[in-house]
Amino acid sequence: MIRPRLGRLLGAGLVASLVVAGTGCKKGEDAKPAGSPSAATPAAAAPSAPAAPSPSGRAPAGAGQGLLLDAGRAADLRLTSDGRFATYLMNGQKPRLDGVPPQMLLGELRVVSVEGGEPRKLGDSVTNVPGGLLFSADSRYALYLTGYNPASQSGTLNVATLDDAKAEPAVLGTAVSYMLPSPDGSKVAFVDGGKLKLGPLPAGPFVDVAAEVSTAQFTADGKALLFKRRLSAAGGLAVVSVDKPEVAPRKLADQVGDYSVSPDGQRVAFQVRSESVRGLYDLYLAELPAEKPKRLAVASQSFGFSPDGKWLARSENGKPDVPGDLYVGPAAGGPGRKVGERVETFAFSPDSQAVGFLDKYDVTARAGLMAVASLPDGAPKRVGDRVPNFVWGADASYVAFLSRFLKPEYSVDLMLYPLGAEKAEKVHRGVFGYGFMPGNGQVVFRSNCIRNGRACDFKALELPQKAEPQTWLQGIFSYKLSTDGKRVLATYARMDSDTYDIAVYDAKAQARKPLDQGVQVPVYFGGKEDSRAVYIIAQGPKAGVYSVSALP
Repeated sequence: MIRPRLGRLLGAGLVASLVVAGTGCKKGEDAKPAGSPSAATPAAAAPSAPAAPSPSGRAPAGAGQGLLLDAGRAADLRLTSDGRFATYLMNGQKPRLDGVPPQMLLGELRVVSVEGGEPRKLGDSVTNVPGGLLFSADSRYALYLTGYNPASQSGTLNVATLDDAKAEPAVLGTAVSYMLPSPDGSKVAFVDGGKLKLGPLPAGPFVDVAAEVSTAQFTADGKALLFKRRLSAAGGLAVVSVDKPEVAPRKLADQVGDYSVSPDGQRVAFQVRSESVRGLYDLYLAELPAEKPKRLAVASQSFGFSPDGKWLARSENGKPDVPGDLYVGPAAGGPGRKVGERVETFAFSPDSQAVGFLDKYDVTARAGLMAVASLPDGAPKRVGDRVPNFVWGADASYVAFLSRFLKPEYSVDLMLYPLGAEKAEKVHRGVFGYGFMPGNGQVVFRSNCIRNGRACDFKALELPQKAEPQTWLQGIFSYKLSTDGKRVLATYARMDSDTYDIAVYDAKAQARKPLDQGVQVPVYFGGKEDSRAVYIIAQGPKAGVYSVSALP
């Protein structure tokens, strides 16, 4: 785990970096792990059928083969977690304000069922900036900012009930800079004019919790809400009971940097500006909801809890340009066991039985030695050199990582280490993006890339390793995996326009089915059991939002 995030940020201090999913890796770059099955990650597919050339900037003549959900110039396609609804911005425009990111848009937010039906307008001047639109975890509600002001990074918070097309959206606040639904989707916390408010969805009532607040985070069990104050309020971190928000919050510390809540919701680890090492932070731990924090480490740059909440890993005794040493100890606090030196990147295995990390990390080269340590007391084992990144398999039996080889010629190769084995084995040379299929049946990756990474072979190695990797697809740009791991949704970068063709690949039958042409990335699985592909055609007379069957 790299240093923890504060969740979906919006408001003062937000870096307005917009997500551009599905971009390929240029030749010579170290591609990162593929990530979650739903992530838009470069992969490979068989070449699409030849298409008649089309003018630059226009979709090909064969585009628009799916079900048209809504016609028009759409952008920023998103799906609810259950895959039932798609939201998008119609007729988006860049704000007329100097200094905003070129990808920023303001447009009319609409929602439609991926199975088809009447599109529903939700609001105007909605932004595609991260944090401007969120869904509740149960996919019942859409929370979004209308009348978004890029200068103040705030807008009017609306909540729409997605299952009830006749229900009018509820307006919760008029100068909202941050919002976050609770893990169970029953409550929402938002910052309106600097004041943190908390209450039930969809329409309250809401309690004023604190003033001069920037961000907030629920514990995983939803029982407590942590929030950070603005720098003008000393950057303090405090906690309040969700069931009794009227009780005064308990302040944990001032001058707080990053913080992370344990998966069981019982503890919070957080950084406080160090008094002994200039420019760095010390790590503190507090039991929730009300115990006094205690310091665990000095000059700690990265930290995180194990998935089961039993362990806490952290770097200690770092310097401004040198990562600290990695220690792993009980999540309840106390001394930790040193497992690595100069560690910037680490990740627990999904079963919390081991930790992987990049040892002796070179900040300039952005690489280290791949190492794995079994918990609680296994000796660290180094299994790779010059490693920029790695990923655990879903069942924690394998670690996949890239390694840079310098001889006989420079190459970035994919390596696979079965936990407990003597050494890692090379999977393939020249890899650009990799990951595990759901269920760990295969490790998949892109290779043999041309056109600056826009056309690659998509290969799969059966696990446990029995033979050479198989080429599932050729010439693809990006891919997504279905939740059950049985299908691959692949895109192909066209030569005649800045658009993509899409196809679905059945891993069991080893069969590929073309779906449509001239679409924009990203493309999503949607519908019941990922039965449909959902996408946008942004150019030409057939511009609009589409879905098509993604079944074999």
